[in-house]
Amino acid sequence: MRIAVIDIARTAALAAMVVFHFTYDLELFGFAPRGTIASREWVLFAQAIAGSFIFLSGVSLVLAAQGGPLDRGKYLKRLAMIGAAAIAVSLGTYVAMGSAFVRFGILHILFCASILGLVFLRRGFWLAGLFGIVVVALPHTASWPFVNSVYLLWLGATIEPLPAMVDYIPLIPWFGVFLLGMSFAQLVTRLGAWGGLAGMLDPARRGVRLISWPGKHSLAVYLIHQPVLFGGVYLAKVVLG
Repeated sequence: MRIAVIDIARTAALAAMVVFHFTYDLELFGFAPRGTIASREWVLFAQAIAGSFIFLSGVSLVLAAQGGPLDRGKYLKRLAMIGAAAIAVSLGTYVAMGSAFVRFGILHILFCASILGLVFLRRGFWLAGLFGIVVVALPHTASWPFVNSVYLLWLGATIEPLPAMVDYIPLIPWFGVFLLGMSFAQLVTRLGAWGGLAGMLDPARRGVRLISWPGKHSLAVYLIHQPVLFGGVYLAKVVLG
């Protein structure tokens, strides 16, 4: 089940991501001041972007099961694509960035969350919501710092200092955001409000189709946009010296 509003929300998240990565590239090649991306505002911006993608992925998992059982073929195909893309990102960043490669980034958590989320798929919205709140809050509790191994970075290790990584989105707390997305979608289902959301925008209208397109192909846009931006900024650096 596709909802134009959800696709457009994903397009907005992609646009924000492009802005962030473009700024990152500008700083990398000296067109922006050093430390720009490390500032509190940009860190919060990056976290908001990651959170929006993860939340919307939780919503999408619930939407995929609307009107009947989850289509296993489509689900497994999508899961395989995300998994392959996550491996490609890790390998690509290892070649380009060395030890700062992506060990567990946005695609890695979406792969794992899409599997773990199945446990909550046919449950009440309150269960995913409750677990989501607990997982999000866990790193802020006094009892949390017990995961201190570099081999548990995927879970949310608290080792200091963390290895340098160009992207790091561990399961804790980010799987909680995925569960909150599922809970929201399950609540909308219970209230029977998907029809109202679907009716907000006519998917047949040209403008709606245009704005929705990136959101419908978010994985491809995610994989392609940074090499294009990086190459463009690098070329500008070469031309301008």
